[in-house]
Amino acid sequence: MDDHGDSEPPADAAGRDAEPTLDDLAAVATRAVRAGGDYLRDAFRDGALDAEYERDDVKAVADRNAEERVRAVLRESFADHAFHGEESGRDGEHRYRWVVDPLDGTNNFAAGLPAFATAVCLLRDGDPVVSAIYEPLPDSLYVARRGEGATVDGERLLAGSDVPLERGTVSLVLGLSAVRDPELSALGDRIEAALEDRCKRVVETWSPCVDWGLLARGGIEGIVCLRPDIYEQYAGELLAAESGVRSRGSGDEGLYVGAGDDATLSELVEAVDSVR
Repeated sequence: MDDHGDSEPPADAAGRDAEPTLDDLAAVATRAVRAGGDYLRDAFRDGALDAEYERDDVKAVADRNAEERVRAVLRESFADHAFHGEESGRDGEHRYRWVVDPLDGTNNFAAGLPAFATAVCLLRDGDPVVSAIYEPLPDSLYVARRGEGATVDGERLLAGSDVPLERGTVSLVLGLSAVRDPELSALGDRIEAALEDRCKRVVETWSPCVDWGLLARGGIEGIVCLRPDIYEQYAGELLAAESGVRSRGSGDEGLYVGAGDDATLSELVEAVDSVR
């Protein structure tokens, strides 16, 4: 399927809405993240970076505006689906629920750092089945379908890296709950130190979706997420799984470790377990 294409929800012979296919859902997810991401790209280039800075978070006008654009696309195709946006919270009850991060990397965006993305993930009966991540500045579109693989700009993704871990890069993602809890924050520091003993570089980009894309395409060797925020984690975990990333744990459990191959995963798990 062309991830850039449009699709309308199917109807059965009697004209009633039929169960949407993964391709139908992926087409809508793609349009939604592009709507949010295209707005962010223009706002970033125009210098529209108004934001409120807190000690451990940033809220930008662009967050809300991007979410409105994402939601408008989702409503147009699936008005009855439930919606859960980082900015507006939960709305509606349905077996299908869209989880949305309109601007992943708000601090980067507001500071003028070109590392941010728009992400959506669709849960069916609580399980992620489709996700889309769009980085508007490099114009990179990631799409994953449960059981059908993942793509970047329409090309199949197969995770993995030829770089050994001792010369490689690992992303560390701390959710807001981990940052704000002294014990979890201290655990995050210990994990970071343990990872630094195993690899060349540990990065905290403050845009997990950018990191998920790098992992899925083999640009980095691994990722460790401690109490990650669901708005990026659902989309990222599905992208990783469908691109062949090996993993232990999940965001729902509070700790996720992923790598492009089993040997690297074992090393990362050993490092994390040594300080827990």
